[in-house]
Amino acid sequence: MKFGRSGAVLLFFIFFAADTTLQAQFKEIGPPPVSATVARRQIRTLLEKVDSTNRKQTVDTISGLLVWYRDLADEELLSAWHGAGRAGLTQVLESLADAQVASGIVDFSWRQQREATFVPAYVPTLGMLMARYPASAKPFLDDLLDPARNGLQMPDLTPTEAEAVCRILIDMPDLGTWRRDALQILPHYRPAAESLLTQDLRGGDGEKSTAARFWLKDLKWGSQDSVSQTQFPHRRPAFTSQGAESLPPSADSPVISTPERSAPARPTSDRPTLIRPTPPSSPPPPPPPPVAAVPAPAPAPLRAQSGTLQCVGPPIPQNAEYVFRNVPLGKLHLDYDAKIWEVRVAPGEGDTQRLILRNKGTGPQKRCTVRWSIVP
Repeated sequence: MKFGRSGAVLLFFIFFAADTTLQAQFKEIGPPPVSATVARRQIRTLLEKVDSTNRKQTVDTISGLLVWYRDLADEELLSAWHGAGRAGLTQVLESLADAQVASGIVDFSWRQQREATFVPAYVPTLGMLMARYPASAKPFLDDLLDPARNGLQMPDLTPTEAEAVCRILIDMPDLGTWRRDALQILPHYRPAAESLLTQDLRGGDGEKSTAARFWLKDLKWGSQDSVSQTQFPHRRPAFTSQGAESLPPSADSPVISTPERSAPARPTSDRPTLIRPTPPSSPPPPPPPPVAAVPAPAPAPLRAQSGTLQCVGPPIPQNAEYVFRNVPLGKLHLDYDAKIWEVRVAPGEGDTQRLILRNKGTGPQKRCTVRWSIVP
């Protein structure tokens, strides 16, 4: 096959571009800065001393060793959780944990040291790991769902453990089958769950109060009178990645009351009964003047307040970008794997903005998940 001068030049640029692309995707990793023994000792010492004052330094130092010693770091993270230093470990798990660490921590906490670790103090950490790595929740859900679905004996939990279980189920983002599973489990620990929902309902957090109202409606709990008489803030229904939830019945819905039982008739006797004269009753007060009805304002248009974004398509190469479009305007709170992704926000089309992810990891990434919510 013969090529003219222009064809040869074109082939040169094609091969040059391909070579440049390959070089951009593969980065040579040099030798580790320290030996495995020294690295283990450094990681262990950092985890033993971590607190709120040195959190960032600890995360940065350990993250710098993960390219060479990921498995070693996972071992030390799990060992620290098994020991007495787990309270400080909660400072860094969100940044350093991976799927293996999440599964190890949840399994150990639920099946081996439940009394010490499945307590309200560790609920935020355990819930975060289960939400970020859904496979880690398998032993937790299996032990609760199987007896709940088949009418078997549920795990015998202390009040503290039951509170932790219910709080995780109630606060978990509405992703996958979490809400459906929770509706099957919560009735078996109703005292703890109903107590938490009542606290949320009457607390000062409007979002929690609205969410508690939906939970109570779906669970069909509590007297309808107490639910309908509670003053709820006028808020928009929360949205998830599956769409908007349906609104519960309004407080003006008719209430079916149980007729009062009539008092049994007193037995008659032959003894005379003294009848006291009834004092004259005072005239009833005049009725209040009628109040003119004020039409309710038109509801504001609904807008998603939170959701989950997931990449689709082929793997994303290193240093490549993935763009999510049509994200609602507003200040965003984002939950994503910061070890792999670099995120920035840019203006979008119309009344939206774009969320741009750059793969800063060490190779192509097959999946990415970003949970977002509008900060009030």
